[in-house]
Amino acid sequence: MELQSVLVNISFLIITIIVNQMGLIASASLDVVGKLMEFLMLPAIALGSALASLIVLNVGAKQYKRDKQTLKYAIMISLAFAIVVTTICEINGTILTRIFTNNQDVIKNGFLYLKTYSIDCLLTSFLFCINGYLNGYERTVFTMVHSLVAAFVGRIPLTLLFSKIPNVTLFHMGIAAPLSTMISLVMIFIYFKETKFDNIKER
Repeated sequence: MELQSVLVNISFLIITIIVNQMGLIASASLDVVGKLMEFLMLPAIALGSALASLIVLNVGAKQYKRDKQTLKYAIMISLAFAIVVTTICEINGTILTRIFTNNQDVIKNGFLYLKTYSIDCLLTSFLFCINGYLNGYERTVFTMVHSLVAAFVGRIPLTLLFSKIPNVTLFHMGIAAPLSTMISLVMIFIYFKETKFDNIKER
């Protein structure tokens, strides 16, 4: 898990370097949105972490139906918060970007970035909770693999690709985050289907 954390942090560092080439305003906007997203994704992250412990207890008690219900409720709670947050970001994200800066250019560009990046809040409501579910079943290697694939095959190449678009804005750059999360979700779907993981019954 330490290796995963280090490599994911490196991926975000690379993205920061790419965006920094767009100028000071873009760099400052990235920093503002990054701080916002850390807070906005906190419920999903916290629920995912708590879920792993709950799943371990259910597995130990052979309550496999209960752990699926636990996953469902965790996703529902996380998604409810994400829907509210994403709606605010789509309608007028400047309400949030103003919290960290008074610079109008940074506020405006931060809103452009947040408008597409905030969609990731919806997707990570599923991703983080499912990761917690899988970690509870000790499938930590798979969760690490799909996270690294999403970062190094999805997020970084997509960010680099979008940065080459003529007249690119942070609106385009923000698309890379939800697309990379989709890669993880597709990998999870395939994993569940191929391993029949979701059909675990009392053993």
